[in-house]
Amino acid sequence: MSLRMRDVVKSYGSFTVLKGVDLTVEPGEVHALLGPNGAGKSTLIKCVGGVVVPDSGTITLDGRPLADLSPARAFDAGIATIHQHLSLIDVLSVVDNLFLGQEMRGLGVIDRRGQLAQARELLERFGIAVSPKARVGDLPMGTKQLLEIAKAWHRTSVRVLILDEPTASLSQSESERLFTEVAKMKEMGARIIYTTHRLGEVFRIADRLTVIRDGAVAMSRPVAEVRPDEIVAAISGAVAPTKRATRAAATGPPVLELSGLRGPRFGPIDLDVRAGEIVGLYGVLGSGRSSLLETLAGRFRATGGTATVGGRAHRPRTPAAALRTGVALVPSDRLRQALLGSRSAADNLLLPSFTRLGTLGVRRASAERATFARIGERVDLQPLAPRRKGAEFSGGNQQKLILGRWLAQADRLGVLLLDEPTQGVDVGARRQIYDVCRELADRGLAVVFASSDAQEVAELAERAVVVEEGRAVAEFTGDAITESTLLDRAHQFTGVTTDTVDAPNAPKEH
Repeated sequence: MSLRMRDVVKSYGSFTVLKGVDLTVEPGEVHALLGPNGAGKSTLIKCVGGVVVPDSGTITLDGRPLADLSPARAFDAGIATIHQHLSLIDVLSVVDNLFLGQEMRGLGVIDRRGQLAQARELLERFGIAVSPKARVGDLPMGTKQLLEIAKAWHRTSVRVLILDEPTASLSQSESERLFTEVAKMKEMGARIIYTTHRLGEVFRIADRLTVIRDGAVAMSRPVAEVRPDEIVAAISGAVAPTKRATRAAATGPPVLELSGLRGPRFGPIDLDVRAGEIVGLYGVLGSGRSSLLETLAGRFRATGGTATVGGRAHRPRTPAAALRTGVALVPSDRLRQALLGSRSAADNLLLPSFTRLGTLGVRRASAERATFARIGERVDLQPLAPRRKGAEFSGGNQQKLILGRWLAQADRLGVLLLDEPTQGVDVGARRQIYDVCRELADRGLAVVFASSDAQEVAELAERAVVVEEGRAVAEFTGDAITESTLLDRAHQFTGVTTDTVDAPNAPKEH
């Protein structure tokens, strides 16, 4: 029997998110759920997981209606949801996270020996090479993702497994382990809903796909019967993505200069970036590219070499200090490091502009409204709702809020750093973000972005630097920047060296 959703409708006030959506997932089927940000995908899977109650429509599992669902009732029914933003508790150990709330007990006390034994078996099954006693907060993001999946599988007899962008933080090898586990669950008859923006994964593991656009089903077909360009057209409502835009070559002295710069997980690195230039740092997870950007942005301290911005020494001790020298970062983990989820869209976008827009320390509502409307329209924020909370926007629109924050401050910046600028972002929003990056470069900023997506670097970068083992190992410009050249060059290397990984204060690469 199958999981069936029929004519599901959900509205928030006058805004209808789901407009009568139908979805069927058969036992032993991987069903890819695709669509642009804001299309309703997240709301749909929240309806299945009991987080959101639909206004109308039905949800049945094996012919039985699932009414008045809550997260607890969904879990009891065998529905497990692995969200993109994990529920693990960083200060606890791996084993404590796995058994939290479901501890093994004997004679009224926790059976820690039994928990350790079961945790080791579970970690071995999922190919997670960590100690059960390891602190979760010290683990790389990719390992945390696999732990979340193992935790859900351990806690219930999974009949429906929902994976929301599960590989967004995984390396290639971790993704392959995930795909192996998904195949096992499929063989056991689980119904698997798999949301992703990576079309390669759809053809790799999915049996059927459904595209949702503007709250309605735009396509639902077996994967074997559809071409990639048809999927892209269904998602974006347009033709396939455009190629890298041609821009005039940047001239003049460098704005950002790195000479032998070292820091946690990277170095030495030499790099010059001119005003108006877009430079992409390409590398796999753990290559050191993210740590380089975070060091330049003041989150970590450099341990050697020099960096200058506009000819002046740049060694910031905090992000605020980096911002004072004209360097801003759009981080990869927007929810934890950039977005204020409980604050309004206007507050999020205008955060660094309040003083500038005010008079004698007093905020001016009219100036803020005008700036929000102008920047919001420029980044195509959907919806353009200044009072809506940041957490209520889709991932792509959250990213637009953060990028718009610096667009409003462009004349006060010299360098804009972006880490995985379109992670978890659909095709349409990706193009809009690229356009904003190009506009910022046109306005004289040096734009440096780090990405593990070779296609992204090939489309956006005017100069691409391959980073491996914390070092710049190759550089390409213009038409020489292609997915194949980047991939071929990056995979000549094995990854981060042991001494770097084991450094006691080294941050975890995203």
